[in-house]
Amino acid sequence: MVTCLLSLALCAQPEQDAAPVHFSDTTWCDKGFDFYIGGGMFIGNKFNANYYNGSNLNENNLNYIFFNQYWKDELDQVISEYYPGIQMGSAYLELDPGSDIYNWESHYKLTMMVSLGMRYKIRNGWGLSLSYSFSRLTSSSQCLLSSNQPLGNEMRLPVMAMVGKEDRSTIDFMASYLFSKVHKNVKPFLELGVQFNYAKAKSFKAVLLDKDGKPVGTEYSLLNQYDSEHGYTPGAQTYDITYGGPGFGFSGAAGLKIAINKTVSLDPTFYCYMGRLGIYQMKNSPLPEFREGNKFTFNYGVLVRVVMSDFFFSKR
Repeated sequence: MVTCLLSLALCAQPEQDAAPVHFSDTTWCDKGFDFYIGGGMFIGNKFNANYYNGSNLNENNLNYIFFNQYWKDELDQVISEYYPGIQMGSAYLELDPGSDIYNWESHYKLTMMVSLGMRYKIRNGWGLSLSYSFSRLTSSSQCLLSSNQPLGNEMRLPVMAMVGKEDRSTIDFMASYLFSKVHKNVKPFLELGVQFNYAKAKSFKAVLLDKDGKPVGTEYSLLNQYDSEHGYTPGAQTYDITYGGPGFGFSGAAGLKIAINKTVSLDPTFYCYMGRLGIYQMKNSPLPEFREGNKFTFNYGVLVRVVMSDFFFSKR
């Protein structure tokens, strides 16, 4: 599709429009290729981060630990050591009747994003761009465990901390427009298009905290790699199971093209997308609209692109 569009755009230009490139000023060429590399900060939507909040509405949750007798015995020993006087019995998540996933708030930390891309300038500020971006997101949340016994005023319930790491890649195909007549060296631009993404849960771990908030005992992985309902057993074989998958959405960008010289510019850019990810939060939800897929969420970032023009293909 990209090849056809570019071929039509090239064929549509009359031969007399082409002229030699001039290098005497910082005016951009109207036709040809731009290549760029960029980096900046990215913020993921907290709705998607709730995949890592430990709730049993998600496919990977804390019951994976509590329902495994080997890990449950280890956990009871650590609780007895650091929370003396509390008998957990059947430890479970503290969830009030009628509550839903939004009582279990998790969030992504601010993370780094890198980007590579190219843009073909058709004419008069219009262009087509193709870009790839990558970011590794980290989420964090905590959950209170519950006890069946009455607690005294000085007793505190144990807390589990959970940290998830997620690799997210996006490919954006966008149409762009450069406002070339605003200023000679500073020109705003807009980009709008479609996106394909791939999200993968890289790791998801839980650990008990002591009364000072420090990790104690074993750090457990909540991603089941044992291909069985109850997970770990001594000597069990592990498998390479992927949690996540492809998704799609709509993306956009806006920024300023600031000329350094005839070949290089710096482009401060605001990037965003409304996307549906391949990580399905609330897969075990009783609500069919969540079980059947994920909803579109807004994600955004700020980055700086270093852009280089290719004069072998450029025409002025």
